[in-house]
Amino acid sequence: MLARTLAIVIAILVLVTGLVVADVFLPSIRNVLSEKGTLVVKLTDSPVELKHLNVTMSGLSALRVEYVFGLPRREAWEDLWFADGVSEVYVDILELRNVTKDLSVTRIPPGKYTKLRIAITKANATLADGETLDLVVPSTRIDVIIDFEVKAGETTTIFLDMQADWAAISQTGRLRPVLNATVMAG
Repeated sequence: MLARTLAIVIAILVLVTGLVVADVFLPSIRNVLSEKGTLVVKLTDSPVELKHLNVTMSGLSALRVEYVFGLPRREAWEDLWFADGVSEVYVDILELRNVTKDLSVTRIPPGKYTKLRIAITKANATLADGETLDLVVPSTRIDVIIDFEVKAGETTTIFLDMQADWAAISQTGRLRPVLNATVMAG
């Protein structure tokens, strides 16, 4: 009887240990108990031959990757809130020369992140001669590949420099921005 009870206890311990190792219960417990870090995303611009480049952004998110034994195990998109609590941001990118605009300040789970995603719903450009063009937005989202880490209780800031592809705008009427991202931790 004692041997059977001991065998059952050992089997239960092995099962529970396997579940914890397999990360079945741990993520929900970790998310409840862990402190979040803050991610700040700032937007700026480099000069181009336009008067205005207006872009409406309707979403912003960051891709968190969980690693187990050095290998990516699970990916999860974390939605980022726009600054001032608005549901979309309309901005003239060219007004951001040598200036930054807080696009988002959001508390998110700590971890390693590999990508930012910006949803762009519409864009237009005002040429030097005053003509305004509605631009074709080839994709509803732009992915920015960037590795960064958010640590609990700390702030990580990303500077996004959105540069207009002047050749694409003038020749095809398409918005094809070039995005450079810089991470500043701490």
